Amino acid sequence: MTQVEKKPWLNRKQKTLIAHFFLHVVLIALSFVFLFPFLWMLFTALKTPQELLQGTQAFFPTDPQWSNFITAVQSIPFFLYLKNSLIIVVLVMIGTIFSATTAAYAFAKLQWKGRDKWFIVMLATLMIPIQVILIPTYILYAKIGWLGTRLPLIVPAFFGGGAAFYIFLLRQFFKGIPKELSESAIIDGANHFQIFTKIMLPLTKPAIITVALFTFMATWNDYFGPLIFLSNPEHWTLALGLRAFQSQFGGRFDLMMAAAILIMLPTLIIFFIAQKSFIEGITFTGIKG
Repeated sequence: MTQVEKKPWLNRKQKTLIAHFFLHVVLIALSFVFLFPFLWMLFTALKTPQELLQGTQAFFPTDPQWSNFITAVQSIPFFLYLKNSLIIVVLVMIGTIFSATTAAYAFAKLQWKGRDKWFIVMLATLMIPIQVILIPTYILYAKIGWLGTRLPLIVPAFFGGGAAFYIFLLRQFFKGIPKELSESAIIDGANHFQIFTKIMLPLTKPAIITVALFTFMATWNDYFGPLIFLSNPEHWTLALGLRAFQSQFGGRFDLMMAAAILIMLPTLIIFFIAQKSFIEGITFTGIKG
């Protein structure tokens, strides 16, 4: 007698579908966990002062107060701080991209004496806390008359200040580009500047967008740098403005959360717009080189 083989209850396709279903359930549940702080901020910003006194008993606002956002904007020179933040952020992004791309190209594609040793020295700067160099840089900026201006926050970006990680990121991306492209361009008569601008930069667009996004988030949320170097309230950024707003309206959590959401909103918008290029930049950088 031949033994009859028992068929499994589920085939491979059905098992895959069930596994994907449970995976999506877990991911959706985790998404709610990560969204909870933002939802708490939003609901708090829409509450009335009476609902705030009830604490957790009134999690959802019964009568959403959208006017809290208008009040938060009008309570401080919001648009002045917004303009100051945008000026610093845009210039720092331009300077960081310029310095990081040129340095990364030199470390990845150019042959020069001591290149690898200097690359190690550059990476070693990642381990230096900013508190260690704060006093010397403060004294330097004081002697050249930059204190109280935006220059200490902007100029270092054009010379690679704080861009060691971005240089490493872009170097890995540059090293993943076949050298045959550069050799073919050199045979056709192109110099290194033309190779860099017309070949390398277009191919590294996802990585450059990633660097720009990281730089935007770090500069937009920076509180320590403006606190140290910006003494004139006319030059304050939104981070300093939020701190002043907290000192003025410390007991009005509805207005504080409304102001915090308004400051956080540009970061969320830019991330959602550039998330595809951001993911590509991180993924390709991890694979190449």
